[in-house]
Amino acid sequence: MITEELKKADHIPAEICDIVRDSVINTFASICGDTPQYEDVSEEEKGPLNGIIGNIAVFNPDLTFTLMIAIPKETAFKISEAFIGVKLPFASDDMGDLIGEIANILAGDVAANIEKVGFRGQSSLPTATRGSDLTLFMPNKPPTEKMKFSSSCGDFLLNMAMSQSR
Repeated sequence: MITEELKKADHIPAEICDIVRDSVINTFASICGDTPQYEDVSEEEKGPLNGIIGNIAVFNPDLTFTLMIAIPKETAFKISEAFIGVKLPFASDDMGDLIGEIANILAGDVAANIEKVGFRGQSSLPTATRGSDLTLFMPNKPPTEKMKFSSSCGDFLLNMAMSQSR
């Protein structure tokens, strides 16, 4: 699959979704110690995101895959304990740094694996956002995919969008 084909797509191809899903599973398995399970997203979960959101993009001059990892408060506590051995305060800058670093690790795995389908890209700098009713707005309503995962650290969501780089 090459970038020109992706630029014409009106949805995120299953092959890309599979790569991202596998990268999420691998990343969180190494953090939580068990393999997260992919689950169907309920209608309620298709709405705005809540908790702390790790934002990062994998991009090249033509296309950008924006990844948002939505981690509820209780899951964030368990992830911080599993990853660094300390339950970080949810509202702390350290929690934001931790979730940003996890987004960075995930994007690195995605960037490495997505090359298998001919997409060469790099990852942006990560950011973290804390709040409720968070929605990603992008110009031209690009194709998106929302995935839900359940692990020993708790449930979390990944929202991915594919857009042309600007």
